[in-house]
Order: sequence, then structure tokens, then C-alpha cells
Amino acid sequence: MRTVLSEDYLIVSDPAICGGKPVVRGTRVPVQYILELWERGYSVEDIHEQYPTVPKEIIKKVIEYLAENKVFKITQ
Repeated sequence: MRTVLSEDYLIVSDPAICGGKPVVRGTRVPVQYILELWERGYSVEDIHEQYPTVPKEIIKKVIEYLAENKVFKITQ
């Protein structure tokens, strides 16, 4: 399994989960889906309603991290 955000382990990439797309750890929710909803104007609460397996605090952290770091490296 490869991880992103090694300090918090928020985002993982595993070939056995969603074809290796980066997902929120402990879920099968691709980070891309969260960001697409955010960019369409959905609030954290709206996103949480769409993906209730992802806690609101984690959604906030993912959005904040990726807003600051448009490009991130997936490490092994």
C-alpha cells in the first residue's frame, strides 16, 4: 500500500482498492470525488451527506491539504 500525507495517513493508494486511485483512508471514496463536489460549491456538510463514511473533519483536512498542495507525491 502506498500512502499520501504520511504524517496523517489521510489518503492512501492501493491497487486492490478503486484501481489504485487515491482514496480517503479506511473508505473506498476517491479523493477526486470529494474535490469535484467542493469545486462545484458543495459544503463540507453536503459532501458528508453524499459520503457519510468520511467524517466531516477528514473532509476538511483533505480539502485544506489539497488546496495548499495542488500537486502531491504518492510514496511507497
